Amino acid sequence: MTVPFSGDAGESADVVGHYSPFTGMHMPEVSHIEAVPAGVGLLESPFGTGLTGESPDRAEEAAAELLDTLQDEDFTDALEHLVDEAAAQYLGEQGAWSATPSETDSRAALEEWLAPLAAAAEQAVDGLVESLSTVDLHAMTGSDLETFLASAGEAPLLGSEGFDEFLGGLVRKAKKLIKGAADMARKGVAAVGRMLPVGALLNKLKALVRPLLRRVLMAALNKLPPTVRPVAKTLAAKLGLGEASEAQVGPEPVAGLSAQFDLEMAALLLAPDTLDEVFEADGMEAGTDGEGPDRLAELDDARARLAQQLTDLPAGTPPAAEIEQFLPVVLAARPLIKLGVSLIGRDRIVRFIADRIAGLVKGLIGSDAARTISRPIVDVGLRMLGLEVPAEQERALAGEALASTVEGTVLRLLELPAGVFEDELQLDAALQEAFAEAAAAYLPDRLLRPDLPERETAGEGGVWVLMPRVARPRFRFRRYTRTFVVPVSRQLARCVPWSDGGTLETHLLDRGVERWPVQAEIDLYEALPGTHLGHFTQDEVAGGARPPDSGEYEYLTADIAGLLLGEPALGRRAWYGRAATVRPRPMPGDRYFRVRIPGTARWRRYRRILVRLDAAGQLRVTVRLSERQAQQILARLERSAPAGRRDLPSVLLMLRGQYGRILPAMLAARMLKRSLVVDQWRARTAADRVVAALTAGLSAFLTKSAAQLAAAVRDPADGVTITLTVDGLSREKVTGELPPAAVTVQPGRGRG
Repeated sequence: MTVPFSGDAGESADVVGHYSPFTGMHMPEVSHIEAVPAGVGLLESPFGTGLTGESPDRAEEAAAELLDTLQDEDFTDALEHLVDEAAAQYLGEQGAWSATPSETDSRAALEEWLAPLAAAAEQAVDGLVESLSTVDLHAMTGSDLETFLASAGEAPLLGSEGFDEFLGGLVRKAKKLIKGAADMARKGVAAVGRMLPVGALLNKLKALVRPLLRRVLMAALNKLPPTVRPVAKTLAAKLGLGEASEAQVGPEPVAGLSAQFDLEMAALLLAPDTLDEVFEADGMEAGTDGEGPDRLAELDDARARLAQQLTDLPAGTPPAAEIEQFLPVVLAARPLIKLGVSLIGRDRIVRFIADRIAGLVKGLIGSDAARTISRPIVDVGLRMLGLEVPAEQERALAGEALASTVEGTVLRLLELPAGVFEDELQLDAALQEAFAEAAAAYLPDRLLRPDLPERETAGEGGVWVLMPRVARPRFRFRRYTRTFVVPVSRQLARCVPWSDGGTLETHLLDRGVERWPVQAEIDLYEALPGTHLGHFTQDEVAGGARPPDSGEYEYLTADIAGLLLGEPALGRRAWYGRAATVRPRPMPGDRYFRVRIPGTARWRRYRRILVRLDAAGQLRVTVRLSERQAQQILARLERSAPAGRRDLPSVLLMLRGQYGRILPAMLAARMLKRSLVVDQWRARTAADRVVAALTAGLSAFLTKSAAQLAAAVRDPADGVTITLTVDGLSREKVTGELPPAAVTVQPGRGRG
């Protein structure tokens, strides 16, 4: 093995040693060991087949139709925003106390914060019931019912974006449930008839609201299980719909909340008597969750304890016992890998890693070393951010940096294949590399060897510091101590993808940027175990008078870090196999960035592209244009080309640009889930054909009906929504040429 660290070149080849990333430090060997990691999947409906009282085929068809009706990606986004806001509220509450509050006090404050939303949600459902009380829904046709529901019942406004989005989404969900009930009743699904009139149905729906909000609270506190929820699995089985699997519900807790809520709504129609029975069987009240130990609080306390021990020990002492006590707490905060570790010898793993890391850090132990570590963190880091650190806390910074290095090393090791832990030489090499990477991130550059390959920046860089400082020791993220001020050209911004389906260019234009290049301030963040995007908004350095929205934080890949910052090593690997508009919950070590442009408008994320592929093979792609984009299109529709015709080619290019980059991957994922294709390669080929059909439909629409698009833009509503529909997708149809998509246009950015 070629070792990239300086050390004794004469070391015997049959002695395994560790070469420190710090100048002149070489550490000796210890013994062997093993370990295991884990993986994830994507969100999909938790339902399989079967409905009580119907033939299997008819029941499966009815269930699929109902779930397609209930699906609402905007409601999932609303839940994500609400969880982020709740997490930020909870973290802010932690920092507002002079001493760390008890979990009971903080939770009570969070429940009080959510109480107005619960009351308003029930009021919204009551209002919808009242608006429906004077009409006979049975007598309405499907189109008449949709028209009536569009104007029935308005959600109250509470003045909080997160609250208002949730209320609007809940009212939409209620209307979808009514429509699903009416459709199924018309088709003679026996289980549905007794649930009409809808007043009784909506009152039962109202009873699910507070349990849902309680689960939001639990998600914000990281109390939800990371895998498929027991209630969802049990309820699906009771309904005869098959057992929900991890791949169907998805690994993201908040997406699981949305999927379970759909499951409960379906049960209101299809098996209303099973809800109480299911929740009781699971040992909890309807919609609540069991509570286990607060693993994150335990990790907070253990991290603070280790930080103090590493500075209190005598200089040069290998802190093996202290690290050995810390590692099990880190493992317990990562339940996805806990089982695998226990199967291959958890105690051996802990002892092995603790001994190795203790040898690597022993030269940085003690009070003198603490001053050496903390001084650059304070001078070149926190003070540059405008944070004053009391003298008595400077030593604590050194301990925190060393504890972060230990924790970061362990978390990197847990990502390794199990086979590495069965080979001592491989494990030695992996641990050496993991420690060097962690040290390069969390310790000052001046402590590192100049030629260390794991350095994250070419020159003097910053350090990742635990934040927010006011909530110490309840840290929930790390912040890079350097804010990058960079000129961003329009060409550069166009190359940086954005999770809403656009790019950095569309993000900046929608926020009011008019001239290029623009001076951007870029802040960097790193996730810890338990981080929510909402936690980043509690950054006391860059929060401003009003905290930013959690949607402003974008995943920092190596490519984006290279483009924006000129330092690709500050980024992380891209999310593999996930559509561009899916925002998984941050995992430990994930990095994010926020672009600040002084003087621009506050921004809240929304999905620019929605994709729905139902069980009948109908594909509906919704493209949502901002008001700025809509006005640009109108200008081209009104502008005459040399031949006296409207500039339709430019309009088509603009519209195709809205979906061309991200839609193929989204379509491929949907078609694989619906089993329209058998592998990824065929899925991507079929997706390209579908995109061609969508573009052909847009072209035909613009040729014949461009005036409809212009009229929608002139409407006072903000933005424009374009819906493209392809019917009857099947295994046979996706292998050939598809007819042009049907196109409809409406004013405003319609909700899913």
